[in-house]
Amino acid sequence: MIKRSLLYSLLSLSPLLAEADIQLHTCYGNPHQLIVEGRILNEREFKESSKEDSWVTNGWRKVKHLINDEHENIALTLKINETLYHGKTDDEGYFEFEVLNQKTPWKNHENIELSLDELNTSIHASALIIDDNVKVGVISDFDDTVIVSDVTDKLSLLKNTFFKNYKQRQVVEGMREHFKKILNPNTPLFFVTGSPKQLQPVIHQFLNFHNFPERTLITKKAHGDNADELFDQIAYKQGKIEKLMILFPNIQWVCFGDSGEKDREVYELLAKKYPKKVQGIFIRNVESKTIEKIL
Repeated sequence: MIKRSLLYSLLSLSPLLAEADIQLHTCYGNPHQLIVEGRILNEREFKESSKEDSWVTNGWRKVKHLINDEHENIALTLKINETLYHGKTDDEGYFEFEVLNQKTPWKNHENIELSLDELNTSIHASALIIDDNVKVGVISDFDDTVIVSDVTDKLSLLKNTFFKNYKQRQVVEGMREHFKKILNPNTPLFFVTGSPKQLQPVIHQFLNFHNFPERTLITKKAHGDNADELFDQIAYKQGKIEKLMILFPNIQWVCFGDSGEKDREVYELLAKKYPKKVQGIFIRNVESKTIEKIL
C-alpha cells in the first residue's frame, strides 16, 4: 500500500520534477516594435526520424508532439539590451511579448534572452529586425504550397500528417526555386499556416531538410486562452497577414498559396484592401500541379 501511494505521488509530481523547456516560436519586428512568442513545456526528447520509420512509429511520435505537459501561469522575463520586460504563460503554457522600444532603434540579429523567474532556465536567441529600407517580402502558405498534404482529400491528409515523418513527406517541386528568385539576404520570408503550434518543430525540420531559406513561421494556436480562429481560414490568415502589413508598412509582399484552402481568396481580399502592399500572387493548382500567377 505504501509503495502504491509513493508511486502515485511520484507520477503526480513528474511534471514538476521535469526540467522546463523554453520553446521560442517567433521573434521578429521592426526597429521599434518586437514580437516574441513561444511556450514553456516539460523537456522532452524525440529520436531522430528516418526514411525507414514505420507508420506506427511516425503516428506515435506525432501524438507525443501534440500532447504536452505545459507550464501555466509561469513568470518569465525578456531581456533586450539590458531592458527587462515581464510576462506570464497562459493556461496552455504559451507566452507572447509585444514590446515597444523608445530608445536606440534595434538592429537585425539583436540578441535577446528569455528566462524563467523561478527556475534556473534561460535561452538566448537572435531577433529578426526588419528596417525601413527593406521593400519586398514573401508570405507563403505551407500545406500543399511547399509540402504535399492533399488537404482536399481528408484521408490522404490524415496519412500524410500523422503517419509520415518529415523525411518521408513530398516537397512541392519548383517552389524553393520560386522563392530563391525573389529572396536576397535582406528579404524576409514568412510562412503563415493553419497548422497547430505543436507541429512547429516538425515544419522547421521539413524546411531545413529540403534546404528552404531562413524563415519566420506563424502557426495557429488551436486551443486555450486567446485561441486563433479554428475553422474560418480566411479570417485567421487575413488577420495574421494584416498584422505583418501594419508592422512593416514599407514592404510590398509577394504571396504564395494553393487552390485547396482559400489562399487565393485571402490574398485577393488583401490586394483589394491594400493595393500598394501586394506586389504579386502565385497560386499552386492542387489538381494540375502548376503554379499560376494571379497578380
